[in-house]
Amino acid sequence: MNEIRIDKLLEIGIALSREKDGDKLLGLILREAMEMTSCDGGTLYIYDGESLRFHIMITRSMHFYKGGKNDPVDLPPVPMKRSHVCACSAMEKKLINIADVYEHNEYYDFSGPKNYDKMTGYHTQSMLVVPMEDDNGDVIGVLQLINAQDEGGNTIPFEKGYEKVIASLASQTAICLTNRKHSVEIMELLDSFVRVMSTAIDARTPYNANHTKNMVRYGKRFINYLRRKNGDWQFTEQQEKEFLMAVWLHDIGKLVIPLDVMDKETRLGKRQKDVEYRLEKIALLDELAFARGKLTKTELEEKRAQLAESRELILSANKAGFLPDETLEKIKKIAALTFTDTDGVEKTWLTEEELTCMSIRKGTLSDGERKIMQSHVEMTEKFLNEVHFPKQYSGVTRWASSHHELLNGKGYPRHLSQDDIEKEVRLLSILDIFDALTARDRPYKPPMPVPKAMFVLEDMVKFGELDGEILKLFEESKAWEEEE
Repeated sequence: MNEIRIDKLLEIGIALSREKDGDKLLGLILREAMEMTSCDGGTLYIYDGESLRFHIMITRSMHFYKGGKNDPVDLPPVPMKRSHVCACSAMEKKLINIADVYEHNEYYDFSGPKNYDKMTGYHTQSMLVVPMEDDNGDVIGVLQLINAQDEGGNTIPFEKGYEKVIASLASQTAICLTNRKHSVEIMELLDSFVRVMSTAIDARTPYNANHTKNMVRYGKRFINYLRRKNGDWQFTEQQEKEFLMAVWLHDIGKLVIPLDVMDKETRLGKRQKDVEYRLEKIALLDELAFARGKLTKTELEEKRAQLAESRELILSANKAGFLPDETLEKIKKIAALTFTDTDGVEKTWLTEEELTCMSIRKGTLSDGERKIMQSHVEMTEKFLNEVHFPKQYSGVTRWASSHHELLNGKGYPRHLSQDDIEKEVRLLSILDIFDALTARDRPYKPPMPVPKAMFVLEDMVKFGELDGEILKLFEESKAWEEEE
C-alpha cells in the first residue's frame, strides 16, 4: 500500500510540472486523493477572504462531477463559521478526521454538512478535511474527502494512515493554486501597467485622447467577428490577448515626442505669433515712415493693402489641408519681401524657418518634424525591448513597432517588404489608420464619415500599401458600430 501511495504522489508531482491546465490538474489531485482513500465524495474549496467557494466537487454515487471555470458548482459558498467542518479546518489551520458527523461532538458543530445534505439529498458521514496553505502560511483553500468505503461499499471512518498522504496531496495542491495565483497576479499587473501607460500616452495630447481605446474596441469586435464567421483565420483566447496588448502599446514611443511637434495644429505652430507680431511691427513702421514724410498717403494705403492681403493669405494657408502651386508661389514672394527693422537691419517678412513651414504642401509637419514624429515607432521598439514579456506575448514588441510598415516597402522605420509583414501587423495598421481618419476628438479636423474612410483605405490597397483581404474582413465586421 505504501509503495502505491508513493507512486501516486510521484505521478502527481510529475503532473504538476507537465499539466498546463490548472483545473485539470486540480481535478486529477482530487480524484487521486479519493482513489487512495476509497471515498465516495471529494470537494476542493478556494478561500476568497470571506468564504470557501466550491471549485471542484465529485460525488461518485450520484455520478456528479462539476468544477473549474467552464463548469462552476452552483452551490452557495461556505461561510467561515464553526458550523462547517471545512471552515473550521481553514480557520484553525489543521487536519480534521471525523468518523460520523451525525454523532454528538462537543468540539464541532456539524449543522453545516447536515444542511448541505438536505440541499443535495446526500448523506455525509465520515470526513477527512485538510487546509491548504501557501508559502506565506496563509490558507488558500481546503481539500475535503467524504465517506470512506470498504470493499463492500459500506461507509467507514478514514484510516489514520491516510492523513499524512492526503496532507501531502493538499500541499501539492496548494503549490498548484499558489502558482496559478501568482501567474494571474503577474499578468494582471502587466495588463494594468499597459493600460496605465496607454492612458498616459493618450492623455499627453488631445489628438490622442481615445485613439488606443478605440483601436482596442475595434480589435475585439473584429476578432469576435472572425470567430462567428468561423473561417480559416481565428484567434485563440491567448492570441487575442497578445494582439490587444500590442495595440495598447503601439504608441508608447510618443511619450518622448515633443508636444510642439505632436500637437502641431498648423504649419507655423507656435511660430504663428512671431509672424503676426512681425507683420504688425511692419505696419507700425510704415505708419511712422508716413508721419515722418517718408511715405505718401497713396504709398501707405498700398502697403496697408499689401500687408492685409499677405496676412490673410498666410493665416488661411497656415490652416489649409493642402496648398496648390499657386499659393506656394505667393507665399514665397511674401517671404522675400523686406523691411528695415528698428535696429537698422534689413529683414525678410518671413524667416527661412517660417518659409520652410509655410512651404509644406500637405499636413502641418515639416520634413524634420515628420522624422521626429515617425521616430515614435523606433522608441516604441526601444522601450518594449526593455520589457521581459512572457513567451505567450513574444509578438507584442514586433507587432507594436511595425504598425507603420506598408506592404509596398514604403512604410517605416525598416521599410519591410510584404513577405516580412505579419497578418497581425497588417490588421493593426488598418485599425490605426481607420481611427485616425474617423476620430471625433481631433481638434484640427472633423471626423471623416466611415464610407469616405473606407474609400481612403481601399485607395491605399490599390497603391499596394494595405492588405485588401483583411480590409474586406474589417469592413464586413463593422467593428466600429456600437454593440447592442
